[in-house]
Amino acid sequence: MERAALLDLVCGPAGPLADTHQRYRLVSHLASGGQAEVYRAVRVSGGISSTPVTVKVFRLTGDRPLADQLRSWDKGDAVLMDLNSRGVAGICRRADGFYGPPPHPPGSRPAGDAVAPYQVLDYLHGATLREYVAQRYGVGGKGPRLDAVAALTTLAEVLRELHESADPRACPVIHMDVKPSNVIVLPNGEVRLIDFTSARYHWRDHITSVAYTVEAGAPEAFSGNIGPAYDVHGFGAVAYYLVTGDFPRAEAAWASDGVPNPPWAVLRRHPLLDANQALRGHLLAPVADRPEDRPRTADLAAWTSRLGELARRTHSSDVGVDWTGTGHAAATAAAAAAGLRPVAGTETGAFRRIEKLERELVELRSAFNGRAPVAASLQPEPTKIARPPLDATRIAPRPPDAAHATPPGPGAPGSGTRGVASVPEPEPTAGPAPNPWSGQTPARPQDRRPPPDPAVVLKRGSEITGVGVMFAFVCWGIWSVASGENGFVEKFLVFVVVLAIGVGVFVLSRLVGRLVWERLMGRVRRSARGSHTLTGVYLAAAGLGFLNQTRWVVDLWQWLKALM
Repeated sequence: MERAALLDLVCGPAGPLADTHQRYRLVSHLASGGQAEVYRAVRVSGGISSTPVTVKVFRLTGDRPLADQLRSWDKGDAVLMDLNSRGVAGICRRADGFYGPPPHPPGSRPAGDAVAPYQVLDYLHGATLREYVAQRYGVGGKGPRLDAVAALTTLAEVLRELHESADPRACPVIHMDVKPSNVIVLPNGEVRLIDFTSARYHWRDHITSVAYTVEAGAPEAFSGNIGPAYDVHGFGAVAYYLVTGDFPRAEAAWASDGVPNPPWAVLRRHPLLDANQALRGHLLAPVADRPEDRPRTADLAAWTSRLGELARRTHSSDVGVDWTGTGHAAATAAAAAAGLRPVAGTETGAFRRIEKLERELVELRSAFNGRAPVAASLQPEPTKIARPPLDATRIAPRPPDAAHATPPGPGAPGSGTRGVASVPEPEPTAGPAPNPWSGQTPARPQDRRPPPDPAVVLKRGSEITGVGVMFAFVCWGIWSVASGENGFVEKFLVFVVVLAIGVGVFVLSRLVGRLVWERLMGRVRRSARGSHTLTGVYLAAAGLGFLNQTRWVVDLWQWLKALM
C-alpha cells in the first residue's frame, strides 16, 4: 500500500464555540469514493490528539439534486448507526457524525456558509482486499497469506446478521455495495466490511436508488427489485476474485448480429473455470443472473466450506491466499517462522511509529499555528492520490413501481424515474420514561420493523393450504371415479363448493385474527400461517369425507382394522 500525502486541514461541526470547526485534524487523504472524500485524521481536544480515525466528507455530484444526495447519505448513516447499536461484528464502527463547513487550513475561518455532512469512523489499518490480491501481498514473501475460507466465512456471517437479525424487532439491511474494495484486510488477517454509504433497510420506501458497479453489481439493479440476493451476488464477486484474481463480470461487447446487449455487465469466461467444471458450477452460483438461482444468505457458510474443498483440489495461479481453512493464526505463525515480512506499513511497529509521528506533527502544527504560512498546495487533489483506482459507482435509478417490476430481460431499459424516500417519523411514547433504578420491569419495546406488505403476509404459509387442496383433489378424484361416470358436472360442482367453503374458512380466520391479535393484543401479524393451517385442516377433512363415501376404500379400511 502506497503512502498518502500529508495534509494540514481541519474540520468540525458548526457550533457555538469558536474552535468547534477545528475539532478534527486531517493528516492524510486516503481515497475518493462514490459520494465522499476519505481522510485519516485525529481529534484534537485541549492540544491533545486522539488515536487515528477515518473522516468521510460528503462530496456533491452533478447527477442528482442536492436534497436527494443528502437524503441518500442520511439513510446510509442511519443504517450504520443501527448496525453498531445491534453489535454486529465484522463491520466498521461509526464514532461521530455532524454537519460542518468544508475542510480548511487551521487558524482560519471557513469560507462561506456552506455545510456538508461528515461521518467519523474507526480507522482500520490495513489494505483493501482488492489491493491485497492485485498487488500480490501474500506472494513471494511480501507478507502473511490470507486465509480465504476464514475471510469469506466472516463476510457470510456479517451478511447473515444484516439480512436475518436475531432481534425480531430489527429491520433487515442490504449493504448494496459488497465488493473486494469494500473489504479491509487487517494486519492480523481478519477482514471488515466497510462503506455503508449505499446501505438501506430492506423496505420499499427506503430503497429509492441502487448502487451498481460493473465488476460486482447484479442485473436486478436495472429493475430496482432489490433484496438480500443482491448482497449475495456481491459476496460471490468477492469469492470469485479470491479464486481467480479477476472480477466475475465485464461490460458486454456489441453483438455481431446487431442485437442490443443487456445494460448490465455479463459474466466473463475464465480459463481456470473452463478447465474445472465442478469449481465453475459452484463458483458461479452466487453470481447467477437471476436472484432465485443464488444461494440463500443462511447457506453461504456451507457454500464457503465447499468452495474451500474445490479450490484446494484445483491448480490455479497464486493470488496470495490459502484455502486450507485452518484459520489465520496458523498461517501467521507459519509466516513468522519462515521469516516473511508483513505488508509494508501494516506491521504493528510501523503503525505505532506512524501514529507517534502524526501526534507530534499535530502538536507542532498547534504550537506554530498562526506563525508559519500555510501553503496553498496543502488543499487535497484527488488526482494525486497514490492508490489503485477505486470502482466507479453508478446509480441505477429506481422505477416508479419497482415492487411490481418484471425481472430484467435482454431489452430491459437501464434507467427510470427516481423516487423520493419517505421516512415516517416515530410516534412519541406516551407516559414518563421508565426509571432504571426503580426495580420495575420496563415495558416491552415496540416493534421497530416497518409494517409488512399485505401480499407477502398472505403468501407466508400458503404451502399448507396448497397441500390441503391437493389432498382434497386426489380424494375427490377417487370418489368421483368410484361412483361411476354419470353426473360429472354435479361432482365437479361439489368440489368447487368445497373450495369455496375453504376460502370462507380462510377469510373468517383472518378476521378473527385481526380482532384478537391486532385489536385486542396490539400485535402485528407478519404471516398467515394460522389461517392457512385451519384452511388446510378443513380441506383434509373434506378429502377424508370423500374417501368415506367410497365403498372400496371403506372396505379396505375395515380389512386393515381387522388385521390390527
